Amino acid sequence: MNLIKRLTEHIDKTNFNSLPSEVVERTKVFILDTIGVGIAGCNAPGVKEIINLISRWNKTPISTIMVYGTKTSPPEAALANSVMMHALDFDDTLDGGALHTFVSVLPAALAVAEDKKDVDGKAFITAITLGVDMICRLGSAIKTPLSWIRTATLGSFGATATSAKLYGLKGEKLLNSFGIVYSQTAGNAQCLIDGGLTKRMQPGFSAKAAVFSCALANLGVTGSKNVFEGEYGFFNLYEKGKYAPERVTKDLGNHFGIMDLSLKPYPSCRMTHAAIEAAINIRNKFHIDISSIEEILVYTSKMVADMVGAPFEIRDNPQVDAQFSIPYTLAVALSKGKVFLEDFLEENIKNEEIINLAKKVKVIVEPSRKENDISWANVIIKDKYGRIFTLGVDGLKGSPQKPLTREESIDKFKQALSFSKRPSFLKKSDKLIEKILDLDRQNSISDIFHLITE
Repeated sequence: MNLIKRLTEHIDKTNFNSLPSEVVERTKVFILDTIGVGIAGCNAPGVKEIINLISRWNKTPISTIMVYGTKTSPPEAALANSVMMHALDFDDTLDGGALHTFVSVLPAALAVAEDKKDVDGKAFITAITLGVDMICRLGSAIKTPLSWIRTATLGSFGATATSAKLYGLKGEKLLNSFGIVYSQTAGNAQCLIDGGLTKRMQPGFSAKAAVFSCALANLGVTGSKNVFEGEYGFFNLYEKGKYAPERVTKDLGNHFGIMDLSLKPYPSCRMTHAAIEAAINIRNKFHIDISSIEEILVYTSKMVADMVGAPFEIRDNPQVDAQFSIPYTLAVALSKGKVFLEDFLEENIKNEEIINLAKKVKVIVEPSRKENDISWANVIIKDKYGRIFTLGVDGLKGSPQKPLTREESIDKFKQALSFSKRPSFLKKSDKLIEKILDLDRQNSISDIFHLITE
């Protein structure tokens, strides 16, 4: 029996009568003590700042939750918008780092910009560029395969860089903003493996923490200093000390990480994309009779196999299960010749033909590849006539080496708006495209908030 099951069963069966009297008495003492020290701490440094900040935000809703139009506190708006941006797993990636950037940075920027009220397009772009660059630089330095979800862990730092820039934090306040967010930095890969909805929420938690941290730093709250390389700093504590510090500062100010990002052509985990592309290419080249397929072998790196290579299984959240499954996404690619948003609707995920084809997929680790290589896959298909079809992919569509064209990016944007089933957004899609692509010439980004809500 695993630990969590044992613990939850213990919790379930324990009642007051199960407790020894000395436990009860000691617990009451500790409750009393904690309440006492809490009351005593009401005037301690940092407490009033937090209370005043929360009170101000709650009294005056500031930042917009896109689509819905609700206004709330900047941290909560950052969280909500991030979850929306990441929910379909269709957002950007840094392929070499297996992470996303904009889903933490952009929601934070939108929330802070409304709090500031006077942000122009240039300042907005600058702040976002810096935040993305920080994430990419930190990500490029890490040598270990995923265990933490770096979209969340590194996202907290990138979103802090963006928020601090927009808030105008400098010197000690800027340093403290990173120290404060480091105390909230989290995001694990277990939710990915288990198919939890928290996978799409983790970057939002980071964006929320970043906005909150910058506001606290601005009020004088302090944080740790040696955030990245201290004995218990990020690289040593989270990444086992296996990193290349020189990569963090290489060409600093000359090269920006946004140039290394990929735009996704398929709305699933980027680690599935090499297999998807290989499957589409095999379909187009060999015109295989899907019903004749007996076995599909997919060779990938160890990290890819570990994260998205398990046999396809529908659990509590079918959409998450499908988004993070090579067997499912490859089956869709072979069957339809494309993979898009509708393929991740629950009714389509449960399509028996797709599920049966996915059952024929086996993902195998190729030991000659780097453990964290997500851009390569080799697919071998065997049919009942004894024929073998094979094709590999090394380099992903949408990457800087194989970028989507401007027209393809705009088409993806419009298809995404169409998928929302909200006609008002289709009507103003051209205006929204115009505003965003002309952002550097906008004296204020305030008009954008009207365009991203109904």
